[in-house]
Amino acid sequence: DDFRKLRRFGLMSFYIATSPEFSWKIDSGWKTNDDECTWYGMTCDNNAVVEISLPSNRLSGTIPPEFALGGLGGKVTVLDLSENSIGGNLPSEISDFHNLSVLDLKNNAFTGVIPAELKHLTKLISLRLHSNKFEGAMPAEVCSLRDPTAGTLAELTADCDPDDPFDQVTCDAETCCT
Repeated sequence: DDFRKLRRFGLMSFYIATSPEFSWKIDSGWKTNDDECTWYGMTCDNNAVVEISLPSNRLSGTIPPEFALGGLGGKVTVLDLSENSIGGNLPSEISDFHNLSVLDLKNNAFTGVIPAELKHLTKLISLRLHSNKFEGAMPAEVCSLRDPTAGTLAELTADCDPDDPFDQVTCDAETCCT
């Protein structure tokens, strides 16, 4: 059906964009006609993708905006791409994964600013952005997710230690991130 085709297009766009320099460490299922729910790193519930977990899997390149189509149906709650070499700007379309409770992008090579659109991820409990090359201010809209009356975000880590010369993100460490 069209829904499945769009989801597969989003996921395959992601696969192609994150394997330009190296092959993924494990990519079983991703280059086949098998159901996406059988692909490495995918967890499904009632044929809907609920988790995309590919940590330490030698991903590189960038995340294309089309990746958001991989979360069609709004069921993805965990997106873990930590410990890879993904770079470039974090696309604002990542906020289209409306039901995320965990977004783990730590230890990659992301650059640019942290998108304010992450404010739409109102179900986030954990947002891990540290050990990247982000710069600029942590958007106040993202910090507002830490407010117990506005969001559920319990953990927000980013490179915002003012005493560390390599940290390029500024934020209010007491009320926003660590």
